[in-house]
Amino acid sequence: MPVNKEDSKSAAVRRLHSLHVDNNKKLTASGVVNVKSYNDKEINLILSEYILVVNGEGLNIDKLSVDDGSVVVDGLILSLRYLKTAERGSFFKRLTK
Repeated sequence: MPVNKEDSKSAAVRRLHSLHVDNNKKLTASGVVNVKSYNDKEINLILSEYILVVNGEGLNIDKLSVDDGSVVVDGLILSLRYLKTAERGSFFKRLTK
């Protein structure tokens, strides 16, 4: 069965992720592609297919390794929320409709 180049590219970009929260004071996450933005109240972590929004107080990125996709966040963690990332080209798809 021939391998589709598009499938192999998207599979290479996708990372499984996991989250571990200790007593609402420490978040350890794997599968992180990058950090979109952060301050002491909100951190936006880019995952392969989602953005993970961490809300809290006194948030601090204690450890970040984009190479292995891990991040450790300290502070009072009040909520975690997933946002779906926009498809590539969706802006142009809307223009042509």
